[in-house]
Amino acid sequence: MDGSNNFFTDTKDEIENYLQNRVLLFKMQTAGKLSILIAKLVLLFILGLLGFCALFFLSIVGGYYFADITGSLYIGYGIIAFIYLLLLITVYIRRQKIISSIRDQIIKVLFDKDEQQ
Repeated sequence: MDGSNNFFTDTKDEIENYLQNRVLLFKMQTAGKLSILIAKLVLLFILGLLGFCALFFLSIVGGYYFADITGSLYIGYGIIAFIYLLLLITVYIRRQKIISSIRDQIIKVLFDKDEQQ
């Protein structure tokens, strides 16, 4: 009787250790994937911020350029505003594709077997 009791105790301990290791592995994999995702989001934010600054100053330059061509500051900046309006309409029309692309990238990071990205 003592041998079978010892077998069940050892088996129970092995199962508990296995489950604890699986939970730890899951936590480590999740932390790794989330760190990749957060790093990509931070990089995207920094690139977006720098891109916004560049676009802002290029818009000012473009406004003055078109003002020189047309002879009116209002028309020069109006042309730049019209360009932005066209970009806004384009993004609005393609919003589902953009959302789908972002969602796919997040899913790819979370469920990709390759940790190196």
